[in-house]
Amino acid sequence: ALQNPTHTFAAAGTYTVSLTIGTDNNCSSAIFTRTVIVNAVPKAGFILPKVCLLDPFAQFIDTSKIAAPGTITGWLWNFGDPASGAANTSTIQNATHVYSAVGNYNVQLIAISNNGCRDTLSNQVLTISGGNPQADFIALNAAANCANDSVGIQNKSTITSGNITRLEIFWDNTGQPTVFNFDEFPTFNKIYRHKYPDFQTPLSRNYNVRMRSYSGGVCFSDKIINVTVNASPKVRFTTVPNVCYDATPFQLVQASEIGAVPGTGLFTGPGVSPTGLFTPTAITTLGVPVTIKYVFTSTAGGCKDSASQTIIVLDTASSKFRVQLPICEGTAASFTDESVAPAGVTILNTTWNFGDGTPSQTYLPGATFTHLFTVAGVYTVTMNANTTAGCRAKSTSRQVVISPSPKPSFTVDKSSYCLPDATVIFNSSLSTIADGTETAFTYAWNFGDPASGASSTSVARNPTHVYRAPGNYPVKLSITSNAGCVKDTVITIATIHPAPVASFSTLPTAGGCVGVDVIFTDRSNGVDGTLQSWRWNFGDNAGTSTQQNPAPYRYAIAGLFPVKLSVTNSFGCVGDTTKLITVFPFPAVNAGEDRFVLDGGSVTLDPTVSGTGLIYMWTWDVATAGGFLNNANIKNPISSPLSDVTYTLTVTNDGGCAASDIVLVKLLKSPNIPNTFSPNNDGINDVWLIKYLETYPSSRVQVFTRTGASVFESRGYTKPWNGTRNGQPLPVDTYYYIIEPGNGGKPFTGYVTIVK
Repeated sequence: ALQNPTHTFAAAGTYTVSLTIGTDNNCSSAIFTRTVIVNAVPKAGFILPKVCLLDPFAQFIDTSKIAAPGTITGWLWNFGDPASGAANTSTIQNATHVYSAVGNYNVQLIAISNNGCRDTLSNQVLTISGGNPQADFIALNAAANCANDSVGIQNKSTITSGNITRLEIFWDNTGQPTVFNFDEFPTFNKIYRHKYPDFQTPLSRNYNVRMRSYSGGVCFSDKIINVTVNASPKVRFTTVPNVCYDATPFQLVQASEIGAVPGTGLFTGPGVSPTGLFTPTAITTLGVPVTIKYVFTSTAGGCKDSASQTIIVLDTASSKFRVQLPICEGTAASFTDESVAPAGVTILNTTWNFGDGTPSQTYLPGATFTHLFTVAGVYTVTMNANTTAGCRAKSTSRQVVISPSPKPSFTVDKSSYCLPDATVIFNSSLSTIADGTETAFTYAWNFGDPASGASSTSVARNPTHVYRAPGNYPVKLSITSNAGCVKDTVITIATIHPAPVASFSTLPTAGGCVGVDVIFTDRSNGVDGTLQSWRWNFGDNAGTSTQQNPAPYRYAIAGLFPVKLSVTNSFGCVGDTTKLITVFPFPAVNAGEDRFVLDGGSVTLDPTVSGTGLIYMWTWDVATAGGFLNNANIKNPISSPLSDVTYTLTVTNDGGCAASDIVLVKLLKSPNIPNTFSPNNDGINDVWLIKYLETYPSSRVQVFTRTGASVFESRGYTKPWNGTRNGQPLPVDTYYYIIEPGNGGKPFTGYVTIVK
């Protein structure tokens, strides 16, 4: 994204470079492209010559390279020899230079391609050695060089200044003076080896070995030493025929030295002595080739040659048998004869010694039979195959191990178990074996409970099994010993007891009411045992009991309570049950304020109640006449009484809990209004007495003159009018009244006359 960027191309080639220019208005130019050719860079290289000061010049060989299609067209050499002036540089491809002094020179070459690309190879050190080197070497093991082995020499050449740059070794300078080996990278003490032609006569040969050491093209020196090579022996070992196992020892004559080289021979291998005496009975692998080696060592130089041959010792009737394993105490061992004989030889029978003190037994060839070893132990069983002719068969023996059988036994952790989950822990620690290898036992349990599926078996040492039904269970334990011997035992588990069935009843059945006795009665069944104990939990975190039938229990609060009863029978088995009971609160009842009703009228009773599933019942004293209700079993009945009546409202909720309250309905009879009275203080008819008006507590009485002036007014008419106004007697006259009874009654109007 730079205006003038730089970029390095990793490889030569032709590249298309594109440029797009954008302005600050987000406008872009067309794409401009141009081809850029990246040329290959040459790889400068050259071969340093090996030069000494006496050489006429140093010849440099250019090895520079470049990838096609490029070519290298120029070379710039710097020979690191500024003292040579203008001759220190050259532009010739394979340049030469004459050095005038011994030393190390840093040579540089710049290779230039046809496109002007360059590569520089610097600091290549050229060593200019001094005068002639001093050739020197020593012969290794000079007294014991053998014609059948290589001869070794060790470089000891030196030079006063510079390096030894090349060695030439002429191994037979007299016989082959033009044949040599060379080493372009010699080092001091480096060892070189050469094998001369093998020979037996004469007993030794001498060779002149020359070493030429170079420090440059013309600087070298030679050294020649004499090397003696001893004749090597020539051993021949011809075929040795097969022999019988029962053959007497014999001398091997098939091996000898045939080159007339003085020395001694030595035999090695199974059944043979150093002098070559072979003993067939010493061979343990009959019928299989065994290798005998003969080594001859010369007297002069200790040169050796060897050869080997094989010998087969025949056991024409090869005794062999197979025994079926494992063999366990009290179980007969099975043996099978597997002896074989070559063609033309017949096995008559086999003879067996079982190593247990019983008499030897004879069986037909290939027979399979059994033998009972009465006591565990290790027995050496030996058998021999008897043939009609040929070589005598060798007996074969093998140790047969009669392993002791395990003695399985087990116990359980308790004397009885209870359902629904009767967990039995099995302990096999009583199981033993005579050889004390109990830790190697493997276990196979069958708990005799097929209903449990795969869980009815186990391979654990001390397993656990859960029985979920009563009954007798034959438990089988099979133990396999470390030797593979198996023994089992069966013990019947007959102590699985069903759990007792816990049950109880309550009175009231559904539950009860707050603060009212609930009676719990045990209905449990001990099943196959007798009930021994009871544990009650009344579910309110407050009440428990261990009585079979606990004392009546009162709940302090309403709610749903899980009442749990656990019972234990004579086998220690536990059963429990939980029953939810509901404790209901008493309903709240307020029959309402006392009510008033006009004679001949009616009133709707309006109590305040709360609760669920409420049942209403209104009652009154049957001695009270006329306490009629339109429906005594609803919340808001209508009362049409003929007299004052007190009603009792009893409300019962869905738990049977009941509460009551009373309300008075008072009957208001029509007032008896007189139209005259005589307020003259004679004690007779002195006040305007309106009969029954006192039963109208909300009544209002107003009296007016003819002209409408108010002379008397009262509320409740608890004190009759005495014919006065503001404490002053009124004159005889007729006055008008308005009586409002209240309680929904219509006003009474009329007149009253004061007389005296």
